[in-house]
Amino acid sequence: MIPAQAEPGLFHKWVIYMRRRLRICRIFIAWSVLAATIILAAIFLSGNIAVVTSGSSSGNISAGCRDSDNVLTGMAGRFILKALAAEARTVVIDPGHQLRGDSSKESVAPGSSETKARVTGGTTGVYTGVPEYQLNLDVSLLLQAELQSRGYNVIMCRTSNDVNISNSERAMIANNAAADAFVRIHANGSEDPGVNGIMTICQTASNPYNGALFDRSYSLSSMILEHAAAATGAAKQGVWQTDTMSGINWAQVPVTIVEMGYMSNKDEDIRMSDPAYRQLMAWGIANGIDAYFGTEVSSASPVPAPMPEQNVPVRASGDGFLKKKANIRLKRDVLAEIA
Repeated sequence: MIPAQAEPGLFHKWVIYMRRRLRICRIFIAWSVLAATIILAAIFLSGNIAVVTSGSSSGNISAGCRDSDNVLTGMAGRFILKALAAEARTVVIDPGHQLRGDSSKESVAPGSSETKARVTGGTTGVYTGVPEYQLNLDVSLLLQAELQSRGYNVIMCRTSNDVNISNSERAMIANNAAADAFVRIHANGSEDPGVNGIMTICQTASNPYNGALFDRSYSLSSMILEHAAAATGAAKQGVWQTDTMSGINWAQVPVTIVEMGYMSNKDEDIRMSDPAYRQLMAWGIANGIDAYFGTEVSSASPVPAPMPEQNVPVRASGDGFLKKKANIRLKRDVLAEIA
């Protein structure tokens, strides 16, 4: 005969009950962790930086936007990414110019009575025949990929050439995105074919529209100049401070124009048409952006041999700025086109 088992006491029953509840809780937690992992993985894989436009037939299909009707998507994912990586930053890249210029006028700054052409087509390589708007876009797309690989949120003002986006509208893209940095990619030109080198541009400290951003814009410009020159071996022409650029005056975030080199210089024009050199330029600019944010600078790419010695403009002693009228003679249309 099998002896009858004694009925469990109250304490024993409570222990059994709690064990069952704990088992259920562990299962629930495990499934929750798995679901959260899947969601976060999807966010990282998608990049979660899409930007869509509505009500526009301009043909602008970039990840940036064109007018005030732009809508950012993926805000929840972007918030999660920033919570997981506090160093995540938003960079807006503006590939300068476009296929066809727009000579209609816009104010050079908010509320200003002075006007300029909305946007121009840019210059052209004297030796290669490459249009500046194409060079700017090619390097900007490389820069976008490089920055995204480093964990940045990137918004492009344009990803095709057949668009019509004015200089002030490009600045508004950066403003609406509350960008941590607004980087405008351009190439230069001069009446002197011997002039060469990289220049960056920002506002002055006394700019009535965004002078309070001078320190940050100057730091951004300086860091990009330093690292882009180091990556490519190109000469450094310094940081030009001016309040004549519409795209800078309209910006309410740290901003710089990067003049990658002179398309009027044979050697530099040829080098800027080389895909490998363009990749080095994008890598160097990204390093400058890293340095601006205090991030460790990448050392994964080799630095090419320096360019041959040429007629490098004289810079103002001590401050690194260009000497006015003593170093470079820009064509009048160049000043208009890089606005």
